[in-house]
Amino acid sequence: MKREVIAEHLQRSILFRDATAAEIASFAQVARVQIVPEGQYVYRKGDVSEVFYVIAMGEAELLLGRDDGGTRIVGRIGPGGHFGETGILTEKPRSLSVRALCDLVVICFDKRYFRIAILSNSRIHRQLDAALAERLRVAFIDQVDAPGDEHRKDEMSGADDVILFKDKSMSAIQLRRLARRKNDDIRESKTAKKTQAIIGKFAATSAPYILTGEAGTGKSVIARQIHLQSRRAEGQFREVDLREYEPMRLERKLLGTEQNAFPFAQARRAGLFEQTTGGTLVFTHIHLMKKELQEKLVKIIESSTYSHVDSDNRVAMQSRIVFISTYSIDHLKSTGKILPELLALFEPCQFHVPPLRNHKEDLPRLVLHYLARFSREYGKKIHKVSPETLGIFMNYDWPGNLTELSSVIRRAVMLAKKDEIVPDQILLGLPKTEGKWEYNILRIAWIRKFLESRIFPRVPQFIVGTVLLITVLFLFFGPRDPQANLGLTIGWYIGWPVLFFSFFFLARTWCSVCTLAAPGTILQNMVKPKRKTPQLIKDYSGWIMAVLCIVVYWVEIVWDAYHNPYLTGGIILIITLGSILFSVLFSRRSWCRYICPLGAVNAIFSMPSVVELRSNRHVCLNRCQDHSCYVGDGDMAGCPMFRHPYLVDNNRDCIMCAKCVKNCVNSSIQINLRLAPQELWALETPRSADSFLIVSMAAIFFPFALQSEFAGLVDWLVSSVAGSGVMLPEAGVASILFFALILFFQVGFYLTVSIEALYARIDKKLLLSLSGYGIIPLILGGYMAVHMEIFVGGAGRIVPNIEQLLGMQPVYENIRLISVDSTYVLQFLTVMGGLLASLYATYRVIERSMAGDTVTSKALAIPFTFLIALGGMFVFMV
Repeated sequence: MKREVIAEHLQRSILFRDATAAEIASFAQVARVQIVPEGQYVYRKGDVSEVFYVIAMGEAELLLGRDDGGTRIVGRIGPGGHFGETGILTEKPRSLSVRALCDLVVICFDKRYFRIAILSNSRIHRQLDAALAERLRVAFIDQVDAPGDEHRKDEMSGADDVILFKDKSMSAIQLRRLARRKNDDIRESKTAKKTQAIIGKFAATSAPYILTGEAGTGKSVIARQIHLQSRRAEGQFREVDLREYEPMRLERKLLGTEQNAFPFAQARRAGLFEQTTGGTLVFTHIHLMKKELQEKLVKIIESSTYSHVDSDNRVAMQSRIVFISTYSIDHLKSTGKILPELLALFEPCQFHVPPLRNHKEDLPRLVLHYLARFSREYGKKIHKVSPETLGIFMNYDWPGNLTELSSVIRRAVMLAKKDEIVPDQILLGLPKTEGKWEYNILRIAWIRKFLESRIFPRVPQFIVGTVLLITVLFLFFGPRDPQANLGLTIGWYIGWPVLFFSFFFLARTWCSVCTLAAPGTILQNMVKPKRKTPQLIKDYSGWIMAVLCIVVYWVEIVWDAYHNPYLTGGIILIITLGSILFSVLFSRRSWCRYICPLGAVNAIFSMPSVVELRSNRHVCLNRCQDHSCYVGDGDMAGCPMFRHPYLVDNNRDCIMCAKCVKNCVNSSIQINLRLAPQELWALETPRSADSFLIVSMAAIFFPFALQSEFAGLVDWLVSSVAGSGVMLPEAGVASILFFALILFFQVGFYLTVSIEALYARIDKKLLLSLSGYGIIPLILGGYMAVHMEIFVGGAGRIVPNIEQLLGMQPVYENIRLISVDSTYVLQFLTVMGGLLASLYATYRVIERSMAGDTVTSKALAIPFTFLIALGGMFVFMV
C-alpha cells in the first residue's frame, strides 16, 4: 500500500481527524501495513503488547476470555477504528484477543513510535482520551445490564451435561460393574448410534437445521454438541428462547444497531447475528416467531447478509441458524406456524430426537452419568443403583425424558445414606403445578380429623350399603308396580340424581363409598391376589369403560329400566359381579380404575368439580422417603386406584378415599376448593376415548331427557312400518335410533373439529383429544338439570311407598318438592352455568392448541357456535 493511500486511511480515522496533513504524512512514512485473513487473529490474549493498530479496511472483533474457557465478544471495530493501545500504555500483555471478521487490512505502528510521536501530539491524545473515557462509560453500563447473564444461562442449559446417548466419561470399570448386573445391557442402542451419526453429519456442514422432539429430550445438548464438533467450535453458541422476547425487542436483539469506530462502545450495540459470527445461533420454541420476522430471516439466510435496524448498509451474516421445536415438522406444516419458505430451508437437515422411553437401553449409562455428577455436587460417593431400582427405571416411560431422569437421580442422591440407590429413594413422576384460586380445606381441623379417622369412609359406606341393600331387595321382591316400588324410587329418583349432583360438589367421592365393590373387597382381603392388571386392559381402559358406559345407558333407555325393577336390579348385580371377579383375580380396585361403567361416568363428570385432591409437590420432592401414600403402611393400604398423589393432575382417577391423607406423615396431601378446573384444558394426558365418551353422553342426553317422546317416536315408527306388512321389534328400532344418534354426534364433532383445525390452523389430532374436555361442564349441567326434575318430581314418592309398605293407604298426588316454575329456573341456571364454564374451558383449550399464538374471534367462532347451539337445545329439552 502506497504512503498516500495510508495517509488517506489515517485521515478517515477518528483518532487522527484533528491532525494536520503534514503530521499524517509523517505518520504514514513510518507505518507498515498488515493483511489478516478472515477468521485469523491479529493477536491473542497474553501476547506481548508491541504494536498499535488502525483499521484501513475490514472489520475486527474484540474477544474476552472467561474463566470457564469460553469467550465473549466485547466490541467490534470497523474502518478508521483503532486498538492495541491499552497494553502499550499499561506495559502489560494483551488483555483480550482480536480476530478478523473478514479480510482485514491494518496500519501498524510499533510501540516506541506510538509513545514518542503519536502520544506526544496533543490533538491525537485528546481523541485517545475520549475513546478511553467512552470505553469506561460503556463498561459501567454493561456491568449494570449484566450482559453475560444470557450467555451464562445458555451455558448452563447443558454444556457440561451428558452427551446424551454416549457418555464418554464412563470408565471401563464402571461399564464392567454395570455389565455384571443381571438383565443389564450396556450396548449402545440403535437410537444412540443414529443420534451420534446425525451429530457428525450436521457438524460437517454449515447448513441450517431443525431439531424436533418432546420436552426434556436434550435437543439443546445435541445442538451444542453439533456446534462443538463443527469447524465453528471456537465461535459462540447462543440460544434464543422466543418465549422471552417481544417481537420488536427480538428484532433489535438479533440485528443490532449501526456501529461507530470507538472500540468497546460497540459491544452493547452488536446484535446476536454479529455476536455469533463464526458460531451458532439457536432459536427455541420457533412456533412463536412472528411471520414478519420469519420473512426477514428467510431473506437473511438466502442472501447471507442483513442490515442493522437503523441502517441500510448490508453486513455479512456468518452465523449458523438452528431451530428447535417440541412440535413435529408435520405439526408445524399443518398449523402454518412456520412459513413454508423458511421451513424449506431447514427440511433437508432435520432430526426428530427420540423420547427416552424409545431407547431405554441407554438408561444404565445415563444413570451412571447422573450418579457421578450429583455425587460430586453433594460430596457423596454413590456409584450404583440396586437391580430393583434399575428395574423400576426400565419399566417407567419417563414422560419428562432426560429432565425428569436428572431430577429423580438428584433427589435420590440427596436422600441416599449408602453408596447405592434403592427403590425407597425413588419418586417417579414430574411435579405438577398447583392450581390457582384454591383453598385447602384440610386446614380446617374437624375436616382433617374426620378424613383421617376410621369413620371415613367406613360409616358412609355402611350407610350407602344399607340403602343399596334395601334397594336391591325391593327391586327383586317388592311390588311390580313401578310407582309403588321403593327400590325404583330410591335408585332412579333419589340415588341417581344425588350421584350426579355429587360429581360437581364432591368430585369422585361417590366411588369411595360405593358398596357395589364391597363384596369384592371383602373377598380380596381373604384371597390376597398378587396379580397385576393385564397391560392390555390398562392400555385400552378408556375405550372399555366408554363402551360399557354406553351399553348401560342403551339397556336403561331402550328397555326402560326406570320402570322395570328386575332390569334395574340386574344392572346392579352385574356390576357387582364384575367387581367381585376382578377383585379376586387382581390386586387393589382394578375394576373401579379400568373397567367399571359407573366409574367412567364418575371419572368424566368429576373433572369440572369444585373439589380436587392434589399433593404439595415441594414437600413430596424434598421430604418424602417412604411413599406410604401410594404403597401403604402396616395399618393402612395404599392408593386403591394405582395413582401416586404426586402424579395426580386431574380428578379422573382419584376417588377421594383419603387413604393418602391418612398415610402421609408430611401433610403433603391437599383437598382444595377451586374456582377454575384447570385440568379441563391443561391435562397432560388427554385421551381420545374420553372425548368419544363425552360426545356420546351429549348424544345420549336427548333420549334420556325425552324418554316418553323417544318411546313415542319408536312406537310411531314401528306402527308406520307395520302398516306396510313388516313387523319390527321395538327394541331393535329403539337401538338403531339410539346408536344412530351417537354416530350423528360423533361425525358432527369430528367435522366441527376438522373445520376448526383447518380454519384456525390448529393441530387436528391434539384438538380432537382436547376439545371433548371443554364440553364437559355443559353436558354435566344438562344432566344435572334433568336429574333435578327427576329428583324434585319423583323423590317425594318415597313417603307413599313407605305408607304402602306399612299397610296404609298411599297418596301419590302432590308429591313435588318445589313448583314446576321454580324447578325450571334452577334448571335454566344450571345449564347456563355449564355453558359459560364450557365457553371458558374451550377458550383455554383453543389457547393451548394454538401454542402461543393470539386467540382471535375467528378461532373461537366455530366451537362457540357449537356450544351455544348445544346449550340452547339443552335449555329447550329440560
